[in-house]
Amino acid sequence: MGVAVALRVAYDAWYLNYDARYGLLWARDIARGLTPDYEAPFAPTPHPLSTAWSALALPFGQDGDRLMVWLVLLSFGALVYLAYRLGAELFSPWVGIVTALVVLTRPAMERDALYGYQDVPFAVLIVLAAILEARRPRRGGAVLAVLVLAGLIRPEAWVLGGLYWLYLFPSRTWPERVRLALVVAIAPVVWALMDLIVTGDALHSLHGTADLAVAANRRRSVSQVPYWTATYYGAALREPLVLGVPLGLAFAWRQRARFGAAARLPLAIAAAMTLVFAVNPVFGLPLIGRYVRTPSVFLALFYGLAVAGWALLDREAGRERRIWQGVAAVAVLASLAYLPAHVNLLRGLQQRLARDGRLYADLRSIGRAAPVRAAARRCGPILAADHRPIPYLRWWLDGDPGSVGTVEGRPGALRAARVVLLPRRIRRVRGFYGVNYPQVAPPAGAGRIYSNRSWRVFARAGCAG
Repeated sequence: MGVAVALRVAYDAWYLNYDARYGLLWARDIARGLTPDYEAPFAPTPHPLSTAWSALALPFGQDGDRLMVWLVLLSFGALVYLAYRLGAELFSPWVGIVTALVVLTRPAMERDALYGYQDVPFAVLIVLAAILEARRPRRGGAVLAVLVLAGLIRPEAWVLGGLYWLYLFPSRTWPERVRLALVVAIAPVVWALMDLIVTGDALHSLHGTADLAVAANRRRSVSQVPYWTATYYGAALREPLVLGVPLGLAFAWRQRARFGAAARLPLAIAAAMTLVFAVNPVFGLPLIGRYVRTPSVFLALFYGLAVAGWALLDREAGRERRIWQGVAAVAVLASLAYLPAHVNLLRGLQQRLARDGRLYADLRSIGRAAPVRAAARRCGPILAADHRPIPYLRWWLDGDPGSVGTVEGRPGALRAARVVLLPRRIRRVRGFYGVNYPQVAPPAGAGRIYSNRSWRVFARAGCAG
């Protein structure tokens, strides 16, 4: 709770990312008895548990997005705490403390929490499953139950569940193997059933994600995997840990007689998740930096081992202990030397949140403006210059599926558009994620019905009353 409050006070985050906003919309659609628009242009991948927990926000109306931000911030606090617990369980409380500090201070991980990404609660569940296994090896059902929940957020958990089932296989009877296999199958089956019921295609999430990767021009080439895997891990962990993690791995290898079994668990999880990331382009799926955040938490354990591993050695170790004290000093000094750059990254994150906050606040004003709401009722759908404002404007307009769209990728749509949303100053206003909005002129015969510092809305005669 302390972590969540500290981030909220420091950064004043109140809005959600694009995917989470769609989760809110789909939960509202289902509550109204409507079919969620999984197949809308540029719609993100639907994640069943994300949609389900978004229902918690519906009683709070349009302010429900704030509740969702708080839930993710609390999840981030839980992740920091569980990172400590995992380090303490596998190695020592000091390793856990260093690991927790690493997770708390990574700009990329803070960004995911502040923007409300579902990757944060996903990471919580994966780390929790690891803790359960660390406390009692081959525990079985409890670990798989947690992985089922994680598998309703991200499919990497399906792979982890399958691998864990294989790990349990030698120690279980055939009836137990069958029961555990059925548990492993729950998440992919539920996901496929949701896709089938809504779209008629049980593999819609796979096909839709691949199609969106093409439409958004995302990285999805097998040849790009080595470079972007290393780059994304570097961006998640930052430079001092790129040095410190190998040192921690060296310590675990050197002391494998004592700590080899403990080190294998986080290494196996990180390796399996990295392999899934690397295989994504084979299925046409994109390479996205958030997909390596969770395995980065497990690698951070080894930085904790580089810093505090020497304390695990007996005083009689003598020279060996002194060597690892020197290694710890190198790892700590690297982090201290990088501190100014780290502070700049955090300051940049704060500036970005403030900038995007202004854009979102102005877009919310658009969605609440009486002339715009009247135009949406009479002459909808409202078409935006590109796809990024769609879920936000639809949420604040309280609109049904199809009430907000985009002219992006549809050159002829602007001529027939009756209500259009455009950025106010194209050269100064940058997109939600730092990408310039396209140059789009209002349709002929349309007049401006509402504007603020960031946005303008144009409508044809008679639409706004």
